[in-house]
Amino acid sequence: MISATNTPRLRWSLGFLLVLLGCGLAMGKQGWFNQANQLYDQGKYMEAVKYYRAAIQDGEYEPYAWFNMGNTLVQLNKHHLAVVAYRRSIELAPKFVRPWMLLGDLYFIHGDVGLAVAAYRRAARLGENSEHLHYALAECYRRAHDLTMAEREYETVIRINPDRVDCWFALAELREQVQDYSEAVRILRTAIRQSVTAGADLYFYLAYLQLQQDSISQGMAALEDGLLLNPGNQMARRHLAMLYSQQGSPWMSIFTLEQGLRKTRNDRDLEVDLGQVFFDQKRYPEALDHYISAWKFGSVQGRIGAENVGNAWYNQGDTVRAEVAYRRVRARQ
Repeated sequence: MISATNTPRLRWSLGFLLVLLGCGLAMGKQGWFNQANQLYDQGKYMEAVKYYRAAIQDGEYEPYAWFNMGNTLVQLNKHHLAVVAYRRSIELAPKFVRPWMLLGDLYFIHGDVGLAVAAYRRAARLGENSEHLHYALAECYRRAHDLTMAEREYETVIRINPDRVDCWFALAELREQVQDYSEAVRILRTAIRQSVTAGADLYFYLAYLQLQQDSISQGMAALEDGLLLNPGNQMARRHLAMLYSQQGSPWMSIFTLEQGLRKTRNDRDLEVDLGQVFFDQKRYPEALDHYISAWKFGSVQGRIGAENVGNAWYNQGDTVRAEVAYRRVRARQ
């Protein structure tokens, strides 16, 4: 049966449309129509088309035979013929909602946003009020740069299902697009409070928006919260460590990076960052160890950092330590 269903974040595809199609509308007595449905359920789409045509010729559940044949043609990637089948189904059963929804999906997939909106609106007038309808309209309006209507439809989806994190993201992105960062932040904070599926990505996006407003401490707090949920996000971890260093807390920067190495050993980028923090603190032996660790894993930045440690010792007149550093660089150990 075709039913309203959730969609993945922002851009759906033909794969999603195939999920929507499901099986045919099985009903009535055994005949061409039911045999076609059985073939459809078995994945025998070419044979199913023949039986749906036979059902249509016999006048057997004709609107639904056209509709199910449209579904089958989509499975066969014959979208232009599927559109014809759905339209014929609508002509025979003007109040049949689902052909309008699937027409909208096909139009959207092929970039006909205007036709997609028209199809979805017709479905809405016939009583359709699903998440999929409002999400589809939101995506259409967003593609057409009608941000006001897009926001309205995303908000409708969220009222139906507050756990649609993709729609919370979309609303925040629309606000960011017009540089209304404070409203985007408010939206994400609301999402975190209301959605049980709010994950680390919401916190990382929140951190980005707050940093755009120079709210450094709030941005750092959001990064910390995100890392609690997803400690393996090394990009966020490195950014947080850099912010700690910039805010005069190198010990917290070191702690943050070392926590990352406990989660992901042999991460050459974290090793380089740690080397840099120690180097800036003039803690050259520790800096050298981390730079060399990065160099062992192929990081050119690690090699350069280790050479800089040697240069620092040489400039201080400690030629013995400098030579040890250079030798370790050459030996990668």
